[in-house]
Amino acid sequence: MEKIFYNYQNKSSFIAGDLIIIKSKYKIIDFAFKPQKKIFTPFFFIKQLFFIFKYYNEYSIIFSHMGGYHTFLPSVLSKLKLKKHVIILHGTECNVIPTIKYGNLLKNILGPITKFSISNATLLLPVSSALINSQRKYESGVNCGLGLSLNMPNIKTPFKVIPNGVNSNLFKITDYYRAPKSLLTIALNLEKEGNVILKGVDLILEFAKNNPDYSITVLGSESVFQYNNDLPNVTLLGRVEHSKLYEYYNQHKFYLQLSLSESFGLSLCESILCGCIPIVSNTGIMPEIIQNYGFVLFRKNIKDLENLLNDAAFRHKNDTPKDMDLRASSIRDNYSFEKREKALLETITTLLT
Repeated sequence: MEKIFYNYQNKSSFIAGDLIIIKSKYKIIDFAFKPQKKIFTPFFFIKQLFFIFKYYNEYSIIFSHMGGYHTFLPSVLSKLKLKKHVIILHGTECNVIPTIKYGNLLKNILGPITKFSISNATLLLPVSSALINSQRKYESGVNCGLGLSLNMPNIKTPFKVIPNGVNSNLFKITDYYRAPKSLLTIALNLEKEGNVILKGVDLILEFAKNNPDYSITVLGSESVFQYNNDLPNVTLLGRVEHSKLYEYYNQHKFYLQLSLSESFGLSLCESILCGCIPIVSNTGIMPEIIQNYGFVLFRKNIKDLENLLNDAAFRHKNDTPKDMDLRASSIRDNYSFEKREKALLETITTLLT
């Protein structure tokens, strides 16, 4: 059985999901490039180099998630035509927001390494077309670049868009009753100011302050930069096991994803599968994902958000199980785990021939 060198930093839910897909047909050489501190990064280069040559004769493809330090050596091999290197693009290696210092390409050392990796890979597999080309519409007056066509205009590496897939066996409607004005968002590492702005939590907290009749739950962070936990209608919860998230989706009527940059929106899809009504920023392919089953905030503006949510609450005050099932079916039809599985395995088969 052919082996695949599986290369990543942190084994998040979508990385673990792809690992399950590839393991179904191929043996895996599993390598996590995960230094606990930056000072240990050179050690991981050495460790990775050891793994690469220890198993050198057992694999022909290196599969990497995201572009970064961990993709440099594999792209050296692909540049030299020694191994094929596939990078699955997720966002931070493609998009740039200078105001909050977001994006690998802004970093002094990581930026050139990321560019080299992407330019010399065999194939790029972005999870959405927005990672290649995206127009900035949501936040006016902000100079930033979204998509590789803007940030690396001379790139010639071939790419194939394979959207993320969502497990509809795990994420499903288990409770049709939801409190009428209950809102949920998921955002990690909100103790950092940049992440608060990136995920739109600054706007959400401003909305909560002005609208005490709405209850808002923020999953993924127990604290928020410069927020004193003084809003009684806001509940901050830490990280939750991925397998338990469906319980929280099923407790809320609306799901908010008001990001400045969002490569795909996996949590967004999970929430819709669980019957939530999506409220998204006009970013990436999120408006395309929700189709006509949710609401798009076209500008980052508190009054616009208040009008949008009040309109959404009014329109869906008599939401029926049929309405919820219809929203969920749109995700099952377009972004299923099975579709991603089929596309990934077909791509690997092509690369091996």
